[in-house]
Amino acid sequence: MHEASQPAPWKMGDAPKDLIDTMVKAIVALEIEITTLVGKSKLSQNKEVRDIQNAGEMLNARGVNGMGEAMLAAAAAKSQ
Repeated sequence: MHEASQPAPWKMGDAPKDLIDTMVKAIVALEIEITTLVGKSKLSQNKEVRDIQNAGEMLNARGVNGMGEAMLAAAAAKSQ
């Protein structure tokens, strides 16, 4: 995926057979039942106010107004 645009992208099939065999033996399957989902917003709270404001303004300029306004509100709250 990350090398797809390269002139000669690397593929898993390019790896030595012994490496692939070792990796295949290490694969473990598991199943997890999801019982609850909790959404969180990361609005760069760990950044300086000017950085949060800039991100909010850039998002608004790109038409991502909901997130942009949320970032600007977070910046305003942090500056108080």
